[in-house]
Amino acid sequence: MDLTNREEAPQATDRRTAVEQVLYGETDTRLRATWRILFAVVVFIGLVIIGETIFSAADVQPVITELKLPYLAALAGTVVVAVRLGDRSVSSVGFDINAVWFRELAAGIGLGLIFQFAVTVIWARTGGLTVTDTAVRGVTTGASSLAIITGVSLFGLLVTAVWEEFVFRSLLIRNAAEGLAARSVSRTGALAGAIILSALVFGLPHAFGAAAEFTNPVFGALQAVLSVSYFVTAYVATGSLALPIGIHFASNTWLTLVVGRPTSPYPKLFVAERTVAGTIDTLLILLPGALLVVVILWWARFTGRTGLSINDAYQRIIERS
Repeated sequence: MDLTNREEAPQATDRRTAVEQVLYGETDTRLRATWRILFAVVVFIGLVIIGETIFSAADVQPVITELKLPYLAALAGTVVVAVRLGDRSVSSVGFDINAVWFRELAAGIGLGLIFQFAVTVIWARTGGLTVTDTAVRGVTTGASSLAIITGVSLFGLLVTAVWEEFVFRSLLIRNAAEGLAARSVSRTGALAGAIILSALVFGLPHAFGAAAEFTNPVFGALQAVLSVSYFVTAYVATGSLALPIGIHFASNTWLTLVVGRPTSPYPKLFVAERTVAGTIDTLLILLPGALLVVVILWWARFTGRTGLSINDAYQRIIERS
């Protein structure tokens, strides 16, 4: 009987077509992690292109485009695809929507605002940030339009924070770590590899953007590393997207509506020009980011995530169903 079973198992494996062997693992009935990532990304990009095309053809007003509705629709569609392909629940991909989730979102917003305030103060003290104007209305023409544009801008900034955190943190890290682990990579190696992938895909465009804006490649690179560090830490330490979304949303809001660039069309409290002169200034400006990572770890422990090891993080992200 044992001999029969041993002979039948390879035959069952051999029945798979070449396409099936490429798409699926040997023991997992789901698509391989690589294909889950690629398919979800293609769905997201495709839905965004379709939405933007429809908006362009319909000649939608600029105020409506700022709502980022194509991205919101693409996010919803991609979450559905990720849940179905990964055989998971919505909560397991970071959207465990309940009172605790919203409390953590609010905490992330608070931490993000405090963090950006500290960066702004230090930047100003180094002489690299100069306020050139205050209470700028941007493209608004009155009190009512100011309120509408501000509300629309906040909604669009929130949508951006949500989709970026889902794609670059939940989708990439979770599936990449799972795929590496399936290839006999240790949990530490799998999670580290997934985080590096997320850092490269998210960090490189931001690094070049910051370097171009402030003509300081060192600052751009370090800022990208730090931003990836606190976003990833917030996701890995909590196993939820609430905290990183809150920090991301608050940071974008601060840089857009509180202390914005001179060329920005948005209403803003302050218009500021930013430059980064030397290495010492760079390190001082980035110091709050390093402290934010520490605060995030404290928050995770404060809210009951007592296990902060690699194994605990892996269980929170990968093994949660």
